[in-house]
Amino acid sequence: MTPLATTTLPFTTGEPASFAGLALVPLFPAAEPSLEYVGLDEAVARGLAVTELDEAGTVGTLLVSNPLDASVLVYEGEELAGAKQNRILDRPVLVPAQSRTPVPVTCVERGRWHYRSARLEPAPRAAYPELRLARATGGQAAAWASVSAKAARLDALSPTEAAGEIYASRAPALEAYLAKLPRREGQCGAVVCVGGRVVCLDYVSRSEVYAGLYAKLLRGYALDALERPADAPVPLDRVERLLARLARAPRRPVELVGLGQASALDSRRLAGVELAVAGEVVALAAFPL
Repeated sequence: MTPLATTTLPFTTGEPASFAGLALVPLFPAAEPSLEYVGLDEAVARGLAVTELDEAGTVGTLLVSNPLDASVLVYEGEELAGAKQNRILDRPVLVPAQSRTPVPVTCVERGRWHYRSARLEPAPRAAYPELRLARATGGQAAAWASVSAKAARLDALSPTEAAGEIYASRAPALEAYLAKLPRREGQCGAVVCVGGRVVCLDYVSRSEVYAGLYAKLLRGYALDALERPADAPVPLDRVERLLARLARAPRRPVELVGLGQASALDSRRLAGVELAVAGEVVALAAFPL
């Protein structure tokens, strides 16, 4: 695939790879990133804690306590398991070093509201693209409806209506996608196509941080691909249209959480959020409408 001929977007494209209805067009940084930060899994291993906002808890907010001397990127769609119920991140947030930062989240376990643990831990999965888009356009109610419908279609019901049970029920199939679609050296994102349709774009400026996200995101992509035609062609024309729309889409500032400036994609054709610090795009999650 020809690299992007634009300076607006912070990445170039590589050759697509596909397996069983899932196609990924890899993204590579157009320039070496200058901003230093680490990912959620590494930060938790080094002492970062994610907890309920207080003892009572609030469905739509979690507290990230970061004792590190490094900023930490928590990415849109990452799942956190434990505490009073499992949640996914609503948008990418760059948590400042040595801070306590409330972050917006969405519940993906409707049938539980009691403690299983004091802390939430990073799950080995991210929300599937259908769920991420439902949350972005319809909020909590749409997210619950998406989880419920997919669990019913895949016969993966759980007592607490947990999205994680759906992944567990299809674990061997999801791991096959990971084996067939390894991350490329230096890759920092992907345009994701499922069943011949472009469903999302994920980008993180530091390839080593994206490396920690890749398997989580891929399990989500694969969960959607299981329900789509396995022999669909890679829709390169639609990929190009998505990138062109993304390059020209107006950005609308949204409420500040953590470091930098978060902006919603202000377009009738796109949903998503871009996070930038001093003009450098740190993370971008986009969904065609």
